[in-house]
Amino acid sequence: MGRKNRIYILPTGFGYVFIAGALIMILVGASYQNNLVNMLAFFMMSLVFIAMVQTHNNLKDVGLEQTVADGGYAGQEFLVTTVLTNSSDEARFNLEAKLNRKKPKVAYENVQPLSPKSFLKLRSTYTAAKRGRYTFNDVSVSTIFPLGLFRSWIRLEAKTNVWIYPESKGDRQLPRGVAADAVPGAAAVRGGEDYHGHRRYVMGDTYTHIDWKARAKGRPLLIKEFNDGAPAPIFLDWTALEGLETEARLSQLCKWVNDAALKRDPFGLRLPGSIIQPGIGVGHAQRCLEALASYEDGKRHVS
Repeated sequence: MGRKNRIYILPTGFGYVFIAGALIMILVGASYQNNLVNMLAFFMMSLVFIAMVQTHNNLKDVGLEQTVADGGYAGQEFLVTTVLTNSSDEARFNLEAKLNRKKPKVAYENVQPLSPKSFLKLRSTYTAAKRGRYTFNDVSVSTIFPLGLFRSWIRLEAKTNVWIYPESKGDRQLPRGVAADAVPGAAAVRGGEDYHGHRRYVMGDTYTHIDWKARAKGRPLLIKEFNDGAPAPIFLDWTALEGLETEARLSQLCKWVNDAALKRDPFGLRLPGSIIQPGIGVGHAQRCLEALASYEDGKRHVS
């Protein structure tokens, strides 16, 4: 059994008092040769040993099937679900469960008895005040069953990661689409079937649209443009939000990402030191949101 699945046990506060009382009674009974006191003292000690074994066994064969946590935007409340299993032939009672020992801490309340050969789904909520990637490392399951003299606990590995994005808010309008070559370092996104004309080659343009015949005649590199009626890509640019603090910029960019994704317009994201090329779809929007969630001043996270 790995360290994560090892069962630990210690007396509770009440247990320490109970054990101390039993030991004192043993000393008193031995000193005064009082059989009644001795019987009561040894009865109390027998309860201590029985409770220790039963409390330990109440966590045997308890396992973790999965932990699933919802992600979203900073400041909101999210649902987290943990599924505990019991592979033994006996029920497990009076369980307490806590998710993660570090922030964010999640406690499951009113845990029902865990029936033999079954599973139990626990639900709770947590609030993420800050953006970033949150990791739930383990689930701690504990019990004081049956007499409350001991507390045993076990740590079950969870390893669940969720993204918390910046707050999606801001009062600035979504930028208009711009030509890809207007944004330094951005690759062009062009396509279509109707020939529209030429323009000069820009670093990052696809070679398939270069007019090689014109190049063979000694002309500079030219790109064939095609008009397919698609909207020009939108670039959500960090530098367009001068005057705002870092978190305010991230919140505005987050809102722009959601607005552009809702309109199904191709959009890219430009942060200091990195550019995400224009695209569409849920995966592209999530990539942009993760870049905003993990942004640190002057550091590159997504390219």
